[in-house]
Amino acid sequence: MNWVESGRWNEILVCMETIVITLCTWFFLSHTEHDREGKTKYRRIAAVLYCAGLAGLTVGLADGRSVKLVYMVFMTMAAGRRLYSRDSMYRFYYFLFPVTIVTAQIFVDYMILAYMSSRWGIMVFDYASENTGLLIRQLTEILLTGVWVVLLNRKKYEHVRGIRFAGLFLPPAVSVFIIFSLLYIGDVFVQLYGAYLIILNILFLVLMNLYIWYLFSYQSQNKKLRAELEIRKKQSEMQYRYYEKVEQRYRSSRKMVHDMRNHLQAIEALKEQDAAQGKEYVRSMHQMLDALGIVNYTENRMLNIILNDKAEEAKKSGIEMEIRIGEIRLEHIRDMDMTTIFANLLDNALEAAEQAEGTRTIQVQADAFHEFTAVKIRNSMPCGSTAGTSALPPERQAGKNHMGIGLDNVRHTLEAYGGGMMTEILEGEFVVSLTIPA
Repeated sequence: MNWVESGRWNEILVCMETIVITLCTWFFLSHTEHDREGKTKYRRIAAVLYCAGLAGLTVGLADGRSVKLVYMVFMTMAAGRRLYSRDSMYRFYYFLFPVTIVTAQIFVDYMILAYMSSRWGIMVFDYASENTGLLIRQLTEILLTGVWVVLLNRKKYEHVRGIRFAGLFLPPAVSVFIIFSLLYIGDVFVQLYGAYLIILNILFLVLMNLYIWYLFSYQSQNKKLRAELEIRKKQSEMQYRYYEKVEQRYRSSRKMVHDMRNHLQAIEALKEQDAAQGKEYVRSMHQMLDALGIVNYTENRMLNIILNDKAEEAKKSGIEMEIRIGEIRLEHIRDMDMTTIFANLLDNALEAAEQAEGTRTIQVQADAFHEFTAVKIRNSMPCGSTAGTSALPPERQAGKNHMGIGLDNVRHTLEAYGGGMMTEILEGEFVVSLTIPA
């Protein structure tokens, strides 16, 4: 590749970097939480203005990196605040994102200069090194944007943890190493055959990393959807059992009303002949009437279904379940989130109480305090448990999630509403305390 061709490539890559920075900035902004809707048209206009202004500064200023940084910070913060989110924390992110982009550019430039200095002993302008540096910078900008998006949307990837999440950043690191290796061993190759093949390799590395990001996001979203499907399935089963019981009790009540005249006559006859037997008959009648009723613990339909369903399960398992619900306000919580929180916690309590010895109890208390709803769930636990998680069944202690969700998901769901969860052991009982803003 001669000097003229290298110069043309340099112009193309400089223009391409302006477009890459613009796309990366708007990709970053579009993947933050939004509280400004219906701004699509203005967002496109802002992106075009951003690109045009950045291109003008790039062409007009030979060495205006500090000016471009100020421009990028100002435009990113202005566009982010007016078109995406007014949250104060995101204003800080809007400031920090362009700073990290420019910092990465400076780091790559110094690495190229250090390489040239160590390789040749002098620092002279060379289009080949300049163009390679531009390619590496653009790769770094794309990968850095991906890192920003993943970290800001960590909740979306809550099912991917530990080594698997850290492994996501391995391909970018390997790609950077490969590029620097190509730089180090490619001098003779470039002189003989040109830089086209090296440039093609770098472009393929960029595409490979983007594809890996896409697969990671797709799989994480797929896993999250499967977990939500399990929640909805459980929710549907509880609702079906609930309304089936309502129908059964309705038929039983109709039959009882039909027989009520006979019952009243029997009570009157027993009252005159045998008072004790009459009282026993009345007591049996009360039990029959109690069995027909479904308790309305709260005005929240979904929570009432969950509580009735779990109370029925506790009764079948021989667990004494006490439920005291005050004037709580949970109408802002979605039915699916209500199931995630309360069905999961009560399942934990039921399974732990089943393993307890002696009196097995579960207590559910909830009431409103100022602008918060406070919920406390206490349950008996197996003897010898000394830690919070030890009150849970063995499969929970091993880290397996119940129906695809676990206590971490309960905590994350509460955090989405500004609430919190605390677990503790008090006098041999496992206690979960929840606080939920009204």
